[in-house]
Amino acid sequence: MRFALWPLLLFGSDQVPLTAAPELLRPWTKELRDRQPDDAFAVVYQVGSNRLVFVAAQHENRRDSLTFRMINAAYAITTFDTVIAEGFPTSWGPNPPRIFEYVTKNPVRNGFTEGGETVPTALGARQQGAMLVGGEADDAQIERQVIEAGASGEDLLGFYTLRAIPQWIGERKIADAGDPSLAALVEKSLDSNRAALGLPADTLPRYLDWAAWYEAKNGKPIGADFVTEEVGPLSDGDYKTNRIAVLVARARDAYLHNLIISHLNKQENVLVVFGGSHLMIHRPALDRVLGHPCFAGTDLREANSLCH
Repeated sequence: MRFALWPLLLFGSDQVPLTAAPELLRPWTKELRDRQPDDAFAVVYQVGSNRLVFVAAQHENRRDSLTFRMINAAYAITTFDTVIAEGFPTSWGPNPPRIFEYVTKNPVRNGFTEGGETVPTALGARQQGAMLVGGEADDAQIERQVIEAGASGEDLLGFYTLRAIPQWIGERKIADAGDPSLAALVEKSLDSNRAALGLPADTLPRYLDWAAWYEAKNGKPIGADFVTEEVGPLSDGDYKTNRIAVLVARARDAYLHNLIISHLNKQENVLVVFGGSHLMIHRPALDRVLGHPCFAGTDLREANSLCH
């Protein structure tokens, strides 16, 4: 579906400041999940003389994937001032060296990169001279909001480690959650996440403690039957870990929404590269603030003729 509507905002230095609307972020439900496209997609908003391009990524590791092609197409149609990427906090600063070091260590080889869509996103920003920033709040900020909403530090630590499993599978570090290599990955993740969250050393100290936490939550032992949906923020999901995911997602998406609007208020061209579910969640809020997108679809080359 594509829309070609005039933007609702004024041009130039007298542009009316945008007012963020995080309260309009849509809950993630099974119905919304089922409406999400099966692969990557994007929307483009014309904001005065500037542009917001939101690439809704299907988390991929292959250069020939639609996600990689759409990121490259976004850079081909627009010169961006700021690129907001998923997976690391804004507090790392603009153009964080550790991200570019990570990208350098994970080049595309034989059409595959362990670094996923972060690689073309970061490389494109560097090539254009755009400012690359993380779209994530600090762990402490998320932790505070989640605990205030009723979860425990143990639940947050357990969930942060659980949500890494789909990534490890994508990176080919494990075949599935029944892989014997999982235990070492979990213990390393527990250590780093525990430190980041400022939790005491006896919070889920070992793999067996984490596995017991998981079984208590989802009613089954961790194993090959783990599915990605268990870490999804489904408000009507079947797993107790979905409840934790909902609290984390609300905090993350509110932060991202406010960050996007703050950069648009600087009259910048902005690219956002986040997972597809985030765009499904953000659409009502972005539409209220920016009007309907001038483009929605997969062939970003069409945006230049539709967005003025």
